[in-house]
Amino acid sequence: MSVHGQLKVRTSAEQKEAKDRERSAKLEKYKSQLTNIFDERQSNDPLTLLQQTKEILIENPDCFTLWNIRRESLKKISDEKQKEFLQKEFQLTQICLESNPKSYSCWFQRQWILKNLFQQFNEDFYPNELNLCQFYLERDERNFHCWAYRYFLLENLLSRTTNEEKFYLDEISFLRSKIGQNQSNYSAWHYRTKYFEKYFRFDSTKRDEILRDEWKLVLSAVYTDCFDQAAWFYARWLLFNQIGFNSISSVEHLQPLEDLDQIEPMNKWLMTILTQLWKNQADKQEKRIEYLNLLSEQIDPDRKQFYLDQI
Repeated sequence: MSVHGQLKVRTSAEQKEAKDRERSAKLEKYKSQLTNIFDERQSNDPLTLLQQTKEILIENPDCFTLWNIRRESLKKISDEKQKEFLQKEFQLTQICLESNPKSYSCWFQRQWILKNLFQQFNEDFYPNELNLCQFYLERDERNFHCWAYRYFLLENLLSRTTNEEKFYLDEISFLRSKIGQNQSNYSAWHYRTKYFEKYFRFDSTKRDEILRDEWKLVLSAVYTDCFDQAAWFYARWLLFNQIGFNSISSVEHLQPLEDLDQIEPMNKWLMTILTQLWKNQADKQEKRIEYLNLLSEQIDPDRKQFYLDQI
């Protein structure tokens, strides 16, 4: 609106008031839609419910209750039409993921659709869904919802593979490529532990060789960025869950960390691991207690009692 030929610029107070009115209107509409859906839920009309819930979910895909209602409704569709509606549900989840690729509810709904299409109609979309994961991981390599969905897919595909060793090694190689792109990718490190554990149960003959190579990978990561938590979590898994105290070498494992401690002093993650590695070394007890006190008092006081309990 203009006054005497000049454009009127809203003040911040006016802008806030306009936004509040818009937000209030949307909320009232949302509440009204929900009331209608809950009323309709008692009428057992699945087609109406599917349409009503769809309209809200496209705008707000995180409403888990509405996805529950959709599952109830889809189960009531006649057998001859259920396949068609499940495939349409796939399309809806795709739309919702576009608006929010980190929606727990939406990824869970996609799992549910996959299971039902496969179990009821022998429609196998599991391999194709890996392409969807690739798409979303390229957009955000740390989308842990997508990582969890990928793991779900692979667990199902694993049961059908004819070459289990290749399956594990291909996934481990994929995870390594993701760590190469971003070594702070927590999910890639996490699922690397999962698939190595599976691979070692399948074939333990190369275990020692693999663990040596993994330790070199970890050292490269922590020397590159000593404050990267993801690599330190993986280091702990290697040292304490796989290599084990009895096999930890002073030269191979401990010395590189002690050298790094000289380069990057007062690093919480490094000091925490060192205090555990020094636990059974008599000549390191004084320094171990010094580090635990530093951690509890200065570096990480929020976890003070955790460190004091180790003294």
